[in-house]
Amino acid sequence: MTSSVEFPTHSIWPAPWSSHSDDKEMFAVAREQTLNLIQWLARIANSYVAGDLPEDRMALNFRADGAFVTKTFDRDIALEMRLPGLEMQFQEAGKLAAHILDPEERSPAEVEAWILVELLHRGVDRDKFSKSLPYTIKNLITGDAEDYSPRACAAGLRQLLSWFCVASSVLSNDGNVVCLPQTLMLVEVPGRQILGTGFSPGDAEFDEPYFFMGGSGKRRVLKASELANDADPAAAVAQFIKRG
Repeated sequence: MTSSVEFPTHSIWPAPWSSHSDDKEMFAVAREQTLNLIQWLARIANSYVAGDLPEDRMALNFRADGAFVTKTFDRDIALEMRLPGLEMQFQEAGKLAAHILDPEERSPAEVEAWILVELLHRGVDRDKFSKSLPYTIKNLITGDAEDYSPRACAAGLRQLLSWFCVASSVLSNDGNVVCLPQTLMLVEVPGRQILGTGFSPGDAEFDEPYFFMGGSGKRRVLKASELANDADPAAAVAQFIKRG
């Protein structure tokens, strides 16, 4: 299988945040699809990447072309997933392997089967693979009861890609940021989100993208809706971070 999706590097700010209920719902569905599917990368990382703490093993690199990538394991192997299509592909020594998984109309059981076959082909001990996660994800799709469907929320996924790309450029001069798979937050260094700066595509507290500074109880946020009418949102975010 070959991918028909292009993954451009986004250097422009996303379209202004829309308060229209349909647009917000589409973005929320895209965020949930991404959160669900990224757990397969988290499971691979938790099962195989070296490290004493789960948060160290499971932090994913985020690239400017919209890819989330696990840290390497075994013989320089990694798994990546790309926005906006959410396709998955293994890497070997930094090079993408031939087989691509398009999650459209695939169940979690089918994704798991694909992963296990790919591990087998690479001589990786499949018995070490575990679906267990050290945290709970609300509305996690499991088994064969429901299929993934990125195409049903394609517009929301494109918007999500734009937000992630501009956020990574804001948070780090070299775009070197990591994604925390349990929340989809972007931070520059794992663990620093408690006192540092980060970006969230939205959560139970705020149903829209936002930048944040500080930890629980002292956190300051700058929401997408607050940037919607700003002539220079990038400058506004930079000023928000500078004030912190």
